[in-house]
Amino acid sequence: MHFAGQVSDEELVAYYQVADLFLCASEHEGFCVPLVEAFHMRVPVLAYAASAVPATLDGGGVLYQDRDPGHVALLADAVLSDHALQERVLAAQDAALDRLVKKDFGGTLLSFVDQVARAPRIAPPKVTFDFWDQLAAYERLEELRMFRPGIYKGLPK
Repeated sequence: MHFAGQVSDEELVAYYQVADLFLCASEHEGFCVPLVEAFHMRVPVLAYAASAVPATLDGGGVLYQDRDPGHVALLADAVLSDHALQERVLAAQDAALDRLVKKDFGGTLLSFVDQVARAPRIAPPKVTFDFWDQLAAYERLEELRMFRPGIYKGLPK
């Protein structure tokens, strides 16, 4: 496992080219473009079944619900050591990618934009006159709580 941080597009392609498996353990994903990138690069995907990940995979990859590291390691080993299983996973990913490519994303997006543009404007929420000052004070206190917790030890209970 290698944590690379932010990389260029060329480096990202190189990482996909040498990857044996793409593991997505995120609990909070929207569409999750890296899953589709892995499909495109024919890297087997193993992903935690949360948020929109199952919909993004659309029958491709391998979903898991048990987050125990030993369980995830066994799944990864199964996909990587069983060539027939790996080929079935990749075939399912190819089919999901084909379905995705056939979708009209431009038309769908324009439809949403048109719907929002035609909707009546809603009034902004009413907030107290000092809301932003209170929020800024909260953020300063939260930063102190996180990075200098010792200052709270002297406060009365």
